[in-house]
Amino acid sequence: MKAANQYIFTSFISFVKKANVYDIPNYEEEKPQYIKTEPIEKEWLKTLIIENIQPILPNFITAYITFKESNFFVVIGWLESVKFDETITIYPLNAGLITALLFELKVPIRQNAEPYEILDEILFQNKDSKYSGHDYTDVIKYFEKISVYEILESSPIQKDKLEKLSGFYITKNSNNLFLNFSHETIAIFETIFVEGSDSIPYDNLLLSITSISWKHSFLDIYRCIEKIFPLAKLDELCRKLSISTPLIHLAGEMEKSLGWKPKEEDALKNIIDNSPLEAKQLFREVKQFLDGSEDGKLEKFVYQVRNCIVHYRPATQVLEISKLDAVNWDKLIRGALLVVKHWYKEYNISLN
Repeated sequence: MKAANQYIFTSFISFVKKANVYDIPNYEEEKPQYIKTEPIEKEWLKTLIIENIQPILPNFITAYITFKESNFFVVIGWLESVKFDETITIYPLNAGLITALLFELKVPIRQNAEPYEILDEILFQNKDSKYSGHDYTDVIKYFEKISVYEILESSPIQKDKLEKLSGFYITKNSNNLFLNFSHETIAIFETIFVEGSDSIPYDNLLLSITSISWKHSFLDIYRCIEKIFPLAKLDELCRKLSISTPLIHLAGEMEKSLGWKPKEEDALKNIIDNSPLEAKQLFREVKQFLDGSEDGKLEKFVYQVRNCIVHYRPATQVLEISKLDAVNWDKLIRGALLVVKHWYKEYNISLN
């Protein structure tokens, strides 16, 4: 409790000193300042456990915490983001909970906080002879926004799947996103975060949906597809030879022992040829927009888009992807998401 309060008020002192508006002593030299807590609130400080933390953006972090027998989802950042789901409900804050979260999650002070206001409202309070601690509501307004949600047993997402919870939360607050995804694309993101295989690289999907660049949003979904390249090539071989070794293990051993890995375009052909029709139609529409024709190999087109993003060699710049507008980037991303959704369901057992 002492360490938590010291961190919180040292943060205020450091913020004011950095602004060069007032020369104040260090925390240790001042009369101790603290957030006042009732006995029941102190229980939160004693027993709250931070189970997992998910950094997403510099001002957007999520966490999974437990308190006694209850489970909670915490969001740091994203002002005015309160909508969620009836199975994951807003939980009222209290002094013990806030003190623990500010300390354990190292929540930063808002960069637009006013140093003189912090001096008057926070750091000078302890000069009053009747000082008996700060009210937590006076303290938290200077830090990045904290929202806490209780995860009910009826939640469609397992309580400890923080990456999936974070993605689900983002889809419910898509007005905060930089890229203007269509409702259809957000719906696919949501379906994957709620129902998708646990083996999906959700870190990449979180990077994709919160990206500030269309091309990098697409690239992170493409990386999810890359994970299943060897599986797509080895699946038929395993069926023919009745090999029971899980595909993901076999692929790893093949690369380590024999140096074998599939050619990307060949693996991509097998994946796209057998992907949902909706995904292939979206790729054709984007291809039509870029080069004026839906004809040709879709896997080659998708692979060329990927190469134009990751390479600067003249030979790879065969498509003018700079011509892609938001509508067509959105279609390309939605098509790639449908591929991910389909194949991770298909290979769920092999990947796990």
